[in-house]
Amino acid sequence: MLVPPSGPIIGIVGTDMITLHDRLAELARHTRAAPWTIRLHSGYSSASMARDYVLFAPPSAEGARYVLARLHNAVLLSNPAAVTLDAPVTPDKLEPMLGALRRIHHVGIFLDDEPIRPTRPDFDLPSVDVPPAFVPAEGLAAGLDIGGTGMKACVLREGALLRVASAPTWPDGERGIESLVTRARALVEEVGQGDRIGSLGIGFASPMGVGGRVIELSTVMREKVGDVHAFDGFAARVAEGLVHGPVAMFNDLANLGRHLSAQGARRLVRLQIGTSFGGCWIDANGMVYATEMGRLVVDAGPDAVPHPYLPIAGAARAYLSNRGLAEDFGRRIGRTLDPRTVGHRLREGLAAGDERAFAAVQRMAETMEGVIAELHAVLPGVTVVECGGSMLQGPAGKNLVTRLPEGLPVEFRIASQPGHDGAVAAAMAPRVDARLKGLKRVG
Repeated sequence: MLVPPSGPIIGIVGTDMITLHDRLAELARHTRAAPWTIRLHSGYSSASMARDYVLFAPPSAEGARYVLARLHNAVLLSNPAAVTLDAPVTPDKLEPMLGALRRIHHVGIFLDDEPIRPTRPDFDLPSVDVPPAFVPAEGLAAGLDIGGTGMKACVLREGALLRVASAPTWPDGERGIESLVTRARALVEEVGQGDRIGSLGIGFASPMGVGGRVIELSTVMREKVGDVHAFDGFAARVAEGLVHGPVAMFNDLANLGRHLSAQGARRLVRLQIGTSFGGCWIDANGMVYATEMGRLVVDAGPDAVPHPYLPIAGAARAYLSNRGLAEDFGRRIGRTLDPRTVGHRLREGLAAGDERAFAAVQRMAETMEGVIAELHAVLPGVTVVECGGSMLQGPAGKNLVTRLPEGLPVEFRIASQPGHDGAVAAAMAPRVDARLKGLKRVG
C-alpha cells in the first residue's frame, strides 16, 4: 500500500497478510462505498484509447489509500501514457499519497477535471523497443544471464541445451565493470569449450532502451559499478574474439518473454524470483510487456514490509525475492541468512522436514496469491502465471504449488527449467523475433 513520504517508514516482517485484493473487496461492502474510476490512456491524441477500472470504496482517506495502491499496480502492469482518477473526494483527501505516486511514476496521473498533457518531457525513454531482425547463425548459440546475485551461461546446439555453467555475479571483494567483463567472458568460454560460438545473447537485470542500451542500474549494480555509462558497449566487449556472429542484449525478463512469445505463449505472465522479483507478460497478440513486478503492492496488512526507498509498503519484492526470503526464513530460525544462499537453505530445510521451512513457503504462497489476484484484476485476458528462479528448483517449487488454494482465477505453474531458463532465453535472443513493449522506469 502507499504510505505518506513525510518521514521514515518503519515495518517488520509480520505473520498476518491481508492482500490488497481482499482489502478492496472488504471496502466495496462498506455501507458508504462509492465508485472510484481509474482510466488508463494509451496516448494523448484524440485517437488514443482508454480503459476504465471502477472500484467501490468509501469516500475517505482509507478508501483513497487502497484505491491509489491499485492505481499504482495498474500503471506498473499496463504501461499507459497517462492515467486519470475520478474520485468521490476532494483533492485534499488524496494527499500526500497522490503526490507520492506522481513522484515515483514517469507517466501523468491526473484528476478527472485536470487537462491531460504529457509530463516529464526530459525523460528520454522510448516506450517501444524494436528487437533485431532474425539473423541465422552457424555454430552454437550462447546465452549469458546476469542477475544481481548470480550469472549463468549456457550453449545450445540446434535449440537443445548442451552445457551450462554458473558463478556469483559479484564474488566477495569484486567490483567494477572490468571485473564483470572478465568474469562474464570466462563463463562464456567455459560453456563454449572451444567449439565455434555463432551468437551470444545477454539478459541483464536492469531497465534497457533501444539497441540494448542500459538506461538505469539496479541497486546492486549501482553499488558495484556506479556509472550506468560503464555498460556502454558491454555486450560487444564480452563477445569480442569469442563470438562469430550476432550479439543481442535485453532486460532479462523482457528477453525471457520474447523467447516464450516466439514459442507461441499468449496471455501469460512470467515471474522470476531472484535478487528482486521481476516479471513480464505476453498479451493475446504476442506483445511482450516488461514490468517492474517487485514494486507491485500485494500486502495491505498493518505490518506490511516497507520498500527500502519508495513510499510504498507491501511490495512483492519484500516477500518474493532472495532477500525477502532470507529475512523471513532467518527470523523464523533465529539467525541471519545470506540472500545468495538462502534458496539452498530453504531446500535443505524442506528435505529435512523442518516446519519453519514449510512456514516460509506458506508465506510465499500467500504473497503469490495476492500477486495473482492483482494480475487478474488489472490485466484483461491473462490465463496462466508461470514462475521461475533457482530458488524454486526441486522441493521448493513443488511445495509452493501445493500451498496455493484451489479455485485460483488463472492457472499457476513452475517453469520447466527454473534454474536455467533465463540463460536459455538469452541464447535464443539473437535468433528469434518477437515484439517487445519497453520498460518504463519507476522511481
